Amino acid sequence: MSGPLPMWMHPVAAAASVGYGAVIRARANRMRRRLAMDCGLPVISVGNITAGGTGKTPVTQWIARVLQASGHTPMIALRGHKGGEKADEVLEHRAALPGIVLAVGADRAQRIAAARVNNSMCDVVVLDDGFQHVQLRRDCDLVLIDATRPALDDGLLPLGWLREPASSLRRASGVIVTRALKVDDELSHNIIKLHGQAPLAWCRHAWTGLEGIDAGAVHEVSWLRRKRVAVWAGTGNPRAIVEQTESLTAAVVHVPRLADHAQWDAPKVARLLQQAQDAGADAVIVTPKDWMKIAPLGVQSELPLVRPRLAIEFLQGESVVLEQLARAVRVGQSRCHR
Repeated sequence: MSGPLPMWMHPVAAAASVGYGAVIRARANRMRRRLAMDCGLPVISVGNITAGGTGKTPVTQWIARVLQASGHTPMIALRGHKGGEKADEVLEHRAALPGIVLAVGADRAQRIAAARVNNSMCDVVVLDDGFQHVQLRRDCDLVLIDATRPALDDGLLPLGWLREPASSLRRASGVIVTRALKVDDELSHNIIKLHGQAPLAWCRHAWTGLEGIDAGAVHEVSWLRRKRVAVWAGTGNPRAIVEQTESLTAAVVHVPRLADHAQWDAPKVARLLQQAQDAGADAVIVTPKDWMKIAPLGVQSELPLVRPRLAIEFLQGESVVLEQLARAVRVGQSRCHR
């Protein structure tokens, strides 16, 4: 079993995991005795059961675009990890979806209500990282499983990667497998055992281009083909972007260890740039989340810093997910108009 802590901390992690599990069970029992709060709009939740990235941000944005294309005006509600309005997910949503209404804060119901005061045209809420936020009633509860690290047989944090027991998949409306290269029958079987149904869909994070930090230069993905690169990934699962980079470049030569939701300043960028140069890198790949905090620093670099432009591409099940979203909006509207 692998987890977020090194092996030498296994005894401490095991004890902490038991305590964490007790807290999770007590919270679940407490929440079962309460009625979920109705925010007055249809709610579509996107979440996961593991720590680290499973692709919630790009999937949330894909859902928001689908809703916009269907004539709706979605609002995205999210906690805003450690940064409130300046959290990396908030900055990403604002950059990818200009004009989108965001409700940011731990009390999602309160923030949604406040956002609606000046945005009465919003008619549906997309809850980013909402699976554990059971205080809010939802009409569709989607859980993402990362094909590169499903972690379904892991222990609870911090011994393993699970934020709550894998059996909690039973309360999800549906499962979407992300970062998939193919439909994996074994993973599908494991999900069926836990969730009761096969995944709704399988998708991948496709790189549609590369954007440079210098004057917004744009490159084709093939620009990487003969380059040796460093990868800066302040995410819970850096292996996913490292493996994708390896499939597109001559070599990945440097991957600094970064915390999830890493903080950035100019000296840190300069130090890592020097390390990348010393490793023989021709360029640096930066995740979109890290990019949002690095770009405003105005750091000058001899090495090109580029971020991938991401798109969600479905291998299977896109039409099923679209039907699920449309049904959730209809059911939610009917409930709210009673």
